Amino acid sequence: MSRIAWVLGALAFALTGVSTLVYELLWIRQASLVFGVSVYAYAAVVIAFLGGGALGNWLFSLVLPWIRQPLWLFALLQIAIAGLALQTPAWLQGIRPLYASLAQQGNWVVSPLLGLRLSLSILILVPSALLMGGTLPVIMHWTAQAYPAQARAAVGRLYALETLGAAVGATLTALVLLRHLPVMQAVTVAVGVNLLACGLAVAAHMWRRRMAVPRAARNPAPKAVRSPECHPRAGPWRIHQLLAAYALSGFIALGYQVTWSRILAIFTLDAVFSFAIVLSTFLAGLSIGSALATRHIRQRLPTLRTFARLQLLLALGGIGTLYLFYGLPLLSLEDVFGSYTLTRAILFEFLLGALILLLPTCLMGYLFPVIVNLVTRETARLGARSGQTSAANTAGAILGILVTTFLFVPWLGLQGTLLLLAGGSLLLGLLAWPLRVSALTWSDSRLPGGVVLCLVLAILFRPPPVYLGFRQDPGEHLIYYEEGVETTVAVFHVPDQNYKVSFVDGRIEVPTDAVSMRAFRTLGHLPPLVHPQAERALMLSFGNGIATGSLETHGVPFIEAVDLSREMLEAAAHYWEENYNVLRSPRLTLHVEDGRNFLLQTPYRYDIITTDATHPANTSSWALFTDEFYGQVAERLTPTGVFFQWLPFHSMTPSDYRKILRTFQRTFPHASLWYTGGSHSLLMATPRPFDQAELDQVLERLVQHPTAHADLEGASRVQDYFALDAARLQTFAGEGPIVTDQQVFFAPTTDHVQAISLALLAARQG
Repeated sequence: MSRIAWVLGALAFALTGVSTLVYELLWIRQASLVFGVSVYAYAAVVIAFLGGGALGNWLFSLVLPWIRQPLWLFALLQIAIAGLALQTPAWLQGIRPLYASLAQQGNWVVSPLLGLRLSLSILILVPSALLMGGTLPVIMHWTAQAYPAQARAAVGRLYALETLGAAVGATLTALVLLRHLPVMQAVTVAVGVNLLACGLAVAAHMWRRRMAVPRAARNPAPKAVRSPECHPRAGPWRIHQLLAAYALSGFIALGYQVTWSRILAIFTLDAVFSFAIVLSTFLAGLSIGSALATRHIRQRLPTLRTFARLQLLLALGGIGTLYLFYGLPLLSLEDVFGSYTLTRAILFEFLLGALILLLPTCLMGYLFPVIVNLVTRETARLGARSGQTSAANTAGAILGILVTTFLFVPWLGLQGTLLLLAGGSLLLGLLAWPLRVSALTWSDSRLPGGVVLCLVLAILFRPPPVYLGFRQDPGEHLIYYEEGVETTVAVFHVPDQNYKVSFVDGRIEVPTDAVSMRAFRTLGHLPPLVHPQAERALMLSFGNGIATGSLETHGVPFIEAVDLSREMLEAAAHYWEENYNVLRSPRLTLHVEDGRNFLLQTPYRYDIITTDATHPANTSSWALFTDEFYGQVAERLTPTGVFFQWLPFHSMTPSDYRKILRTFQRTFPHASLWYTGGSHSLLMATPRPFDQAELDQVLERLVQHPTAHADLEGASRVQDYFALDAARLQTFAGEGPIVTDQQVFFAPTTDHVQAISLALLAARQG
């Protein structure tokens, strides 16, 4: 065996894992700017990506018998992938006008709009994903050709290296590339990885030729090694059955991933890097499991019982995560690392991911080389069978994402979904188990029986099905809890303190303390006071409706409100006192959608646009603080329209805060800033400079509106809120870079609230 050639080829394959995950995360991020950051847009992109990969697995497995130089094909694939990748960001950006035009042609509901997103995602992403999918069967085919004696064991090693590379790619993208490089530069890094993989593949080919012995000696006919479970007479039927079983296994595995990711998000910062950390931990587990399977296969070929045993253990792992999640509130960052820093927060999220995911994902990773060996009777067909196996698993995975996200979680909840998926693993294991023996004995039935018993006990004695992040049990003050397609929302009410608060995926939203209510009321009342003739208003990020309810009291004839979370809209009914029962207003129309995507769809222009998005570091809100977003808003304002945006500065660095101010004022040169206390500031864009005379008119209107006057605590208080006019805001923001779609990364940091508030006070007085 030419070890150097194999190492070069294996390293080339590992690098494809790195580049693939870099592309996937970058394209998801870029596509979200076209289709929105909602779960529907994410699903469309991921389905296109996975579907293209599955198609590539399958198609290339069909043509492998005619491939005599697989490493040359592998190298050409890397060049083609790199070429397409360089064009993909421009294509995604260029398709935006087409998407906007099609979306505006009708009053879309979710399903047709999702179909439109999927169609356009397929048009852009499938060609590249198809080529990426082809690398697996091609590299496996080369291994079977060049090293037939070691090929079966090599399946696990190669898959382990590729998934390890994918884990590295996910981590690299989230923590380095997105943070420090514009998108095109990050793509260029991945392109360089593809070209390096190409060079290594060519080097492996040349090295093997250099070390070649006479053809007859170096290319003996591959030995037809048969698994004891794949008898030739039942071969085709058994192979199809195994592929179907592995497709179902892929369905369950991605169902687990969706559910685990949803719950883990409640315990993490839910920052721009949080999902990638979960994904990289998931992939690392697959890599470890596949590497462990290699040792098993080197000793003896796996049997169908191996597959069954893995499914039963995976059912146990799924059940076990129920209790791990229940105990997670007892584990805090401060307990493990002491005081908060961004680095420690990232390490803590890796720790949480490993604690929950590592064991079950190792079992999932163990499955791939097992199934490939079960369906491969002749080593010469190893490449084709690898491609078919991966295609079947990926097809099941796509269905798993869709069904779990849009059916299981909304209907059964997160805990019910985990129990159902564990039951699926159990059923799959039980169906495969008896096929190996003619009569079951006590020793044969111990594992299946034990897993059945564990599942029954888990159903009977399951922990509370409420995931809050900060506590194990809901307590007496929980008045609303719902796990939906997009978010998990809880509302607490403490009557004796007259205090309500919502938790969205474990993070505090809409608290009714005095400082927060002051910001909500100002955001709602101020726009119609500045523009009293407004006919149409748009509220992006409805939340629980306090700002919208305040705005509605001014009699604006048409108000549209948008929010990503249907559950937040439902929870708003519990804020009926604070939001003035705005849900019953005939002037209000609600939309469940992403803010940027809605701006692309709507045919209207608005006199008032207001955004009350969550923190800029949040994974679903960063896109509402970029230069491109502000440009979209400007396009949807009437000539006399005004735009308001809530801008918090807790968990933000002063430099990031100033960067957003510069970005806002770049599009809206007459922008001014209001400060309502705490860490709450409001940015206001008006078509002409807002000076003291304009402010006096606003205060006169305020006095004439009893509700606004009471909510905002009088004219003198509102006058105090006006902090910086356009000139002073420009001086305070200073010179420097702005926030763009191509490079935006807000990471939650230690609080600089006092420093920023003192700087604002100094700028106001200066």
